[in-house]
Formats: sequence, C-alpha cells, structure tokens
Amino acid sequence: MNARQLKLVGCISMIFSHTGIIFYPLQVWWQIPGRIAMPIFAFMIASGARYSNNVWKYLARLLVFAILIQYPYSVFLANGYLNICFTLGLGLAAIIAWQSENNYYVRLAIVAAVGLAAELIGAEYGCYGILMIFFSHIFFEHKGKLAISWLIINSYLLWQFVSSLLKGSYYPQVQGLCLLALPFILLFNGKRGGGSRWEFYAFYIGHLAILFMLRKLI
Repeated sequence: MNARQLKLVGCISMIFSHTGIIFYPLQVWWQIPGRIAMPIFAFMIASGARYSNNVWKYLARLLVFAILIQYPYSVFLANGYLNICFTLGLGLAAIIAWQSENNYYVRLAIVAAVGLAAELIGAEYGCYGILMIFFSHIFFEHKGKLAISWLIINSYLLWQFVSSLLKGSYYPQVQGLCLLALPFILLFNGKRGGGSRWEFYAFYIGHLAILFMLRKLI
C-alpha cells in the first residue's frame, strides 16, 4: 500500500469513530474500527519526516492548519481537546529535534518535554500520541520492532480492554485495539501514491462539518 492508500484507510476509520461520537456516543463498538486512524497518521508523520522535501514547511503546515480548525473542531466534537493536528505537529517537532541533536540524553529530554507539553496543552492523545509517532520514526524501517514497541505502549490499554470484557462492561476501553492498524502499515511500500497534500486536511475538517450538520438536521 502506498501513503495515499494508507491515509484513505485512516479516513474511513475516522468516519466510524466520529460517527459514533456524534450520533451514538453510548455505543462503543463504533470506536473499534475507529481506532485504526491514529496509528496510521502517526506512522505517516514519521514517513513525512523522512521523505518531505522541507520538513520545516511540513511542520508549519500542520500547526497552522491545527490553529485554523481548532474553533470549528471544538464546536463539532466539544471534547475539550486540541485537535489531532496539534499532536501530529508536536510529534513531528519531536522527530526534528531528535534528528538535530547529537547528545543522546538531550534528545531523550526533548522528546519527554514534547510529550509533557502535549499533556499540558490538552492535545488529543497527549503523551501517548507523541510516543506512537516517535517510535514510528525510530523503527520506521524495522516493522517487527515497531509492532513490539506499539504493543508495549498499548499493553496496559489492552489489559483494560480484556478486563472490561471479563467484567461484562458495556463500555470497555478500546484504544488498545489501535494495533489493528499494524497489518495495513506492514503493507506500506514507501511510495507516496499521488494526490494533493491538502486533500486529507480538507477531509478531516470537512467530514466533521458534514456529520455535525447531519446531526442538527436529524
């Protein structure tokens, strides 16, 4: 799969997630296919950091878009978080810092600081999201190690999911099921796949606007 195809899978996943949030907030099962999106876009940030002609322009584009859509995002979802583009931008900043700094301990400190910043400003997925992006970069060319690192990051969340099911919970913690994205990522061939770089930005805010308007009409 090329990058465009992976992003399309991520977009379909987002439709499930946000449809559930807006129309069926008490039905957690919409969120199972919806968990695939974040890992895919985390991996795509690592890919962009590697293949972008100008990583600083890429970072600026992410953060400017994040700022521009924050108000409509907060109206459409009203979840109290900064939108995912802030998280993706911070993750990219952590990658840039990691590549630019020679001192290993300083690099680790910077990544930790970015993760803390994501938590403090209320970016969606917080430090967890930064770690998913960072390890996508570290193990970008070693998919087995990437899978193991993601499994470690999500181990507690997976335990919560299993524990919830055993207790008969109607609303189990499903974030650990983001590992369902791994089969798609393992198929990544390193190619861009064409298309405009803006189409997925437009989709992100556009599908939220459509779902929100449908909710108002129904």
